[in-house]
Amino acid sequence: MEKELRKIAISLIVIAMFIATFAGNASGLGITNVNFGDVEQGKTYNQPALIVTSSAGFDNYFIMEKGGELADWITISPMEFNLKAGDTKDITVTLTVPEDAKLGSYEGYIRAAGQYVAPAPGATPGGAAVGYKVATRSDVYANVVKPGAVEAVSILSVIAPKRVAPGSTAKFDIALKNTGNIYTTASPALTVSKGAETVATIPGVAIELSVDEEKTAKLYWDAQEEGTYTAVVAVTCGETTTESDPIRIEVGGGASAFVAVAAILVAVIAAVVLLRRRQKG
Repeated sequence: MEKELRKIAISLIVIAMFIATFAGNASGLGITNVNFGDVEQGKTYNQPALIVTSSAGFDNYFIMEKGGELADWITISPMEFNLKAGDTKDITVTLTVPEDAKLGSYEGYIRAAGQYVAPAPGATPGGAAVGYKVATRSDVYANVVKPGAVEAVSILSVIAPKRVAPGSTAKFDIALKNTGNIYTTASPALTVSKGAETVATIPGVAIELSVDEEKTAKLYWDAQEEGTYTAVVAVTCGETTTESDPIRIEVGGGASAFVAVAAILVAVIAAVVLLRRRQKG
């Protein structure tokens, strides 16, 4: 799998260099981006990067540079190297996260800068010919989390109607709480079933939650046909999904409710008539 990903990365870089070469008088050169993902305070991480030159380039001596928010946390090995035209170079980017680093996302970059000017036709690299220098840059990303970071969201409650009319919209209010120890994103979704058949799956808007924060998510279902339905709310946080207890919803049943109300009105009217007759007697 790693070899396949490496081939894909090289192919993408070569395509980009091909376009750049024919877009202007430039030597093809590229480097893969470096994404460390979630990193914990006080720990060290290594990520590979690949530098590729095209055969349209020229032999050069490269020095690695770094910058951005992550510059002080990054080391690169090797920092200096020779690279022939058409060759590739594997480097290792090491990220050391300070123990007191603030939580959150950080960005930086690494840069491979060629030290030789492109030679004029017939000249040798490193000569005094007028030309251009080459360089390529890679973005570096990292998201600092606490050691032993846990992403977790709990469903505190779900408020939903027990009965709705056909053609109306049922609203679900879902109270959520971040019960983990890091900032997280909760993605709610609603599944409605009739018997064994799933009739609707409604995704909600993702909600950002800081530690111990509570928020309410809202989901809506357009009820159409009469019947008895079961609704389940699921909330995904990281690689974990939490589900609510099944909620039973009746769609329709308006006639029965009307009959019940009518019966009550008839009973009230009958009681009033009987009372008046007694008063007259």
